[in-house]
Amino acid sequence: MPAARRPWIVASAILMAAATPSAAPQTIGSWLLQCKEPGCILRDRDWIVPPGAGAIAAALEVQRRGDALVPVVTLRGLSAEQVVGGLLALQPRATLHFVPGPSADLACDMDGDAVVCAPEGAAVATTAAALPAARQMEIGVRFGASGVAQPAQDRVLALWDTPEALARLRSAGAAGESLPAEPGLDWIEFVHKIMQATGINVFAELRRIETH
Repeated sequence: MPAARRPWIVASAILMAAATPSAAPQTIGSWLLQCKEPGCILRDRDWIVPPGAGAIAAALEVQRRGDALVPVVTLRGLSAEQVVGGLLALQPRATLHFVPGPSADLACDMDGDAVVCAPEGAAVATTAAALPAARQMEIGVRFGASGVAQPAQDRVLALWDTPEALARLRSAGAAGESLPAEPGLDWIEFVHKIMQATGINVFAELRRIETH
């Protein structure tokens, strides 16, 4: 191989490695940076509910909402079909309290094989502004369905090196969503997610019910 071509090959390899998301999480203070398609997330290294066989795992993560990086509570460990059923049956709700800082109620929605509880409306800017300086996060997860026995989950998580972790997340490309034009009125998107997860044409099912 000509010696003149070697620097270009080395440079190309470095660029390809930098552009390829790493499967191994990187530790930044109290956070783990995990990159995979379609983007990167931050997860607190301590679980709200640790993963276990056949159990739901709950975690504090940071995702993108519009141009803001916000804390979210994620429930993972179920199939997409189970997520749909669990979201409707359990009616999960989550709250955050920043120490120091404000409190926020999170709205829960499905996201692939997970339930993600995230701030909406004015709470997006409020939580994004409070997160970098927070030393602790008090988290509560509740299940609102009547007749369903599910224990509440409350945790206090210590946070440090959050500004550096957020900068790394933004640089790597944060996973998340665009903000809806009208917060709270994105039910069409919710129905679309159900159709994607289950393969059921919800609108066709509604028409079938109406004709019977």
